Amino acid sequence: MANASAKGRGIGRSDVARFRQRIADLRRLDDFSGGASVYPLVIEEIGALSGLASGGSYTEGVGRQLLSTLGELYQFAAWTAFDAGRGEEARRLALAAADAANQAGDRTLGATALSELSYLTASSARPAEAVAMARASLANASTEVLPVIRVVLADRLAWAGARVGDASVVERALAISEDSHDRRDTSAAEEPDTVYWINRDESQIMAGRCWAEMRRPDKAVPILESLTAPYDDTHAREVALYSCWLASAYLDAGEIDGAVTSANRALRLSHSTASPRTDALLRGTLTAFEKHRGVPEVDELLATAQL
Repeated sequence: MANASAKGRGIGRSDVARFRQRIADLRRLDDFSGGASVYPLVIEEIGALSGLASGGSYTEGVGRQLLSTLGELYQFAAWTAFDAGRGEEARRLALAAADAANQAGDRTLGATALSELSYLTASSARPAEAVAMARASLANASTEVLPVIRVVLADRLAWAGARVGDASVVERALAISEDSHDRRDTSAAEEPDTVYWINRDESQIMAGRCWAEMRRPDKAVPILESLTAPYDDTHAREVALYSCWLASAYLDAGEIDGAVTSANRALRLSHSTASPRTDALLRGTLTAFEKHRGVPEVDELLATAQL
C-alpha cells in the first residue's frame, strides 16, 4: 500500500482524516452499544479503506498513513470481536494490526497491537504466552513513546501477570503504570484518540481487577471500594464489568451483602449492552454465589438471574 497506484482517483490526507474520524466515532459508539453491535460496522470500514487504497493513487507518505489507519481499524476490530465473543477472530485481527503497523513503520501502533494481542491471550483459556507478549510490546515501544501509551502497555502486562498467577509481574507492571501516569501529568504532548479512555481511575480498576483475579481480596477490595467507576450507567458495559470484579472480590472477602449489591447492579446493566464478553463474566460471577444458597439475598439474586 505504501507505493502509489498508477490508476484511480487521487487519495490525500483529507481521506485519511475522514477514516480516522470515523474510527473515533465508532469507538464512542462501542462505549454505549457494545462490541457485538459495532463489530460489523468496523469490518465494513476495513473493506471501504482497503477498497479505496487498492483502487486509488497516492504518495508514499499518504500510503504509510493509510497503512497506519488500516492498522488502527484492525486493532479496534480485534477489540470489538473480543467483546462480541469472537476470540479467535480477535486474535487474527490483532495480528493483522501488528502487520500493518510494521509495514507502515509505526512503532507505537506496533507496540499497542502486540499489547492488545497479549491482552486477548491473557483473557483466553490459554494465557501462558501473554506475559512474554506484553513484555515484548514494551520493548517494541520507542524510548520517545508517549507516557499514556506506556500506561496502556503496563496495564496489560499487569493483567497478563495476574492471569498466570505471578504477583511480582503484577506489582512491577503497576509501578510502571503509576510512574507513566506521573510523567503524563507533566507532559504537554498531544495524545492520539486511540487512548482517549485512559485515566488513573481506569488503571486503578485494572489494579483491583488483577488482585481480584489472583484471589487477593485484601488488595482488591480497598482499591475497588475506593473508586467510583469513571462512567455513569449509560456506559453499561464498563460499569457492569466493574461491578462483576467488585462482586468477586467481596465474595472472596466473605462480604456477601456487598457482593450481592454489586452483582445486582451488573445484572441490571448487562441488559443494556450488546457484549457477550460481559454476559460470560456475569455468568461466572453469579455461579460463584451458588455456595451461598440459603442466604435470602443470594437466593433472590439467583432467582432474578434465573439460576
